[in-house]
Amino acid sequence: MDFFSQKFTRRDFLKILGLGAVAAAIPGSLAKALSMDFTEGSWARITRYRLYVFAEPSEKSKVQDLLKFDQLVRIEDTLSIKDSKGNQHPWLKLGEDAYIQPVFVQYVETHRNVSSDPIPEGGCLGEITVPAIDAFYKPRGTFAKRHYYYSSTHWVRSRVFDEYGVPWYELPDDMNGASYFVRAYAVRLVPAEELTPISPEVPPDQKRIKLDLRSQTVTAYEHDEPVFSALVSTGLAEGSTPLGVFKTHRKRPYRRMVLQSGDRNVDYDLPGVPWVSYITMSGVAFHGAYWHSNWGHRMSNGCINMRSPDAKWLYRWCNPTVPADVQYLVGETGTRVDVVSEL
Repeated sequence: MDFFSQKFTRRDFLKILGLGAVAAAIPGSLAKALSMDFTEGSWARITRYRLYVFAEPSEKSKVQDLLKFDQLVRIEDTLSIKDSKGNQHPWLKLGEDAYIQPVFVQYVETHRNVSSDPIPEGGCLGEITVPAIDAFYKPRGTFAKRHYYYSSTHWVRSRVFDEYGVPWYELPDDMNGASYFVRAYAVRLVPAEELTPISPEVPPDQKRIKLDLRSQTVTAYEHDEPVFSALVSTGLAEGSTPLGVFKTHRKRPYRRMVLQSGDRNVDYDLPGVPWVSYITMSGVAFHGAYWHSNWGHRMSNGCINMRSPDAKWLYRWCNPTVPADVQYLVGETGTRVDVVSEL
């Protein structure tokens, strides 16, 4: 075989993706923002309708199995594999003679929630903390109408109890207003203090974001000093993530995003997309993505896909500030965003 395997450390990952210089320019306490550890959790959800399991960490090896959409798998190890041309590729080891590529997976955890806190009159934000949960038109419904996924965010309108005294949350759809109900254990109510702005003392004109399409990185600056950086996934089609100078003028903590073009290969319906910071009126935005983990590579229809924790940091840091009880805010101005493509 013409490849070698080794432990896939954060330092290795930064080196492979060319982010070593970026990490070096950021204070040690902030370097964690660049960590792209593929073992965020020991479990992963398959986000593609078919995903091959190979006998070795190579697409040329024997196909051992076929994983299906929403299937959960346990990650035993992470590897970085060098091909015959010297290029590095990440792989996940599931067990003996069982390897998958980490592009179409979501790293998940399971945290069950118990809360008796009253739901505010206007509702509050909630976050899904299990790999997946069924959503019904009524509590204890017979057929699931939707599935909500780990790290997605939704507005919680009320808490209700079924005939057995089991609590459910009512989550209204932000496009058509229909109510969906999920078991309360799957939703973490996001406290208001968790949504307070980051670095509010910095003057708005001294905050700036640079999105580099070539390196697929976003970097936040305060007084021209980098304070945060992360890998992203921008638009596949040329120009879908536009070059130029923009502002984060509109923000919302969650959004159902839908594209129905008639092309099965590109259509999508994604409820609960978290931490949305728009930069264009056509809808290009920074936001969390729970349907892939291909950070550092183009993947989207134009938006800037980010790991949910990274998107949340940027959402809280950039202007305007969205109060905890507000679902959508249009500001008079926002934080400057320079979209470039540097060599």
